[in-house]
Amino acid sequence: MGWMSWPRARWRHEHDHCQLVERERELRQRGLLVNERTVGKLYRQFLALLGGMTSQHQQRLETAVQQHGGLIWAIDALQPEGSDPPLYVLFEVLSNTPISALQERNPTAERLHAWLQPYTQLPFSVLATLSDGEKAVVAALKTLWPAAPHQRCQLHFLNNLAQGALEVDARLRQHLRDELGALAAVPEVSGPPAPPPGNASAPPLSPAREMPT
Repeated sequence: MGWMSWPRARWRHEHDHCQLVERERELRQRGLLVNERTVGKLYRQFLALLGGMTSQHQQRLETAVQQHGGLIWAIDALQPEGSDPPLYVLFEVLSNTPISALQERNPTAERLHAWLQPYTQLPFSVLATLSDGEKAVVAALKTLWPAAPHQRCQLHFLNNLAQGALEVDARLRQHLRDELGALAAVPEVSGPPAPPPGNASAPPLSPAREMPT
């Protein structure tokens, strides 16, 4: 089962309170081959992510602290295939470790604060926090880890910068199409170029000769 199909099946399972086998049957009717064992495995991983940190996760965090002197917490909202509500994921950047997730539509800073509060009790120093520009997320991170500098995710930041340029570029291309679309097409010329008018029979110029002195 592809990743793009799994979030939809999982969301329908939770939203409609139906069994995964019913979602499997529905996807098969739409021509999507689904492996029930794979779906169950992915669903258990999803529940584990929502449940929070495991001992394996904590070991990876300890290794990151030993190597880098601290952690970098990041939050990103994921919406595979436009699924709604989005999945807010807390992960540690240096060890690339997903820690916990919250599935909620437009969570407030208070709701995010309550979700993240347990992770402030970990015995690890925090070097920085990272997120997009969502105000509630930024506020929660700055409140929970006030001593850690917060930074905008470079990918989100560059995408935001590029968005304005792409809109201007689209308007410019449309303007050029409107202004130049009525011009006649340039004719295609085959073979050697024709001589200029009036010079067709003129003999070629002979090279200049030096005059005797």
